[in-house]
Amino acid sequence: MKIIIARHGEADPISADGQDSSRVLTPKGQSDIEKMGRFFQTGFKIKKIYHSPYLRTKASAEIFSRILQPEQETESMEYLLPGEDYLRVCPLLKDYSNSDAILIVGHSPDVSIFAENLLGISGVGKSFLFTPGSALAVNIPREKFKGGQIIWFVSPDFLC
Repeated sequence: MKIIIARHGEADPISADGQDSSRVLTPKGQSDIEKMGRFFQTGFKIKKIYHSPYLRTKASAEIFSRILQPEQETESMEYLLPGEDYLRVCPLLKDYSNSDAILIVGHSPDVSIFAENLLGISGVGKSFLFTPGSALAVNIPREKFKGGQIIWFVSPDFLC
């Protein structure tokens, strides 16, 4: 299966209510996610998008969904909140085929730690620096969710 692990787009440093969960995407963050969505179209037909319930990840997932038109409805997931163990998502993905592509939108450093676990790297969140809007595509057998292979790792700053 292909898992695309994406960090949400750039967000305002503070929200109107002072809550981290309420931070919204900046115009650059929105534009970056649109660029990334167009890039994803060149290689994958996304089956499903999962995202953290925070506003900035939800907004990123909505932009991705508008561009990519996944086969299944986009879903918010508590397992993708900041500080959670993203590996808890893996059992929910076992029913997808090895040819399916799933997009997961989350937070830093959790996306880095998740990527390292799927790839079998022990960098503790330091091997991949997910800048806002960046993403890693991994090919991984759904039977074990270990020993994945990198397809690509890209930042919106490198796209036109």
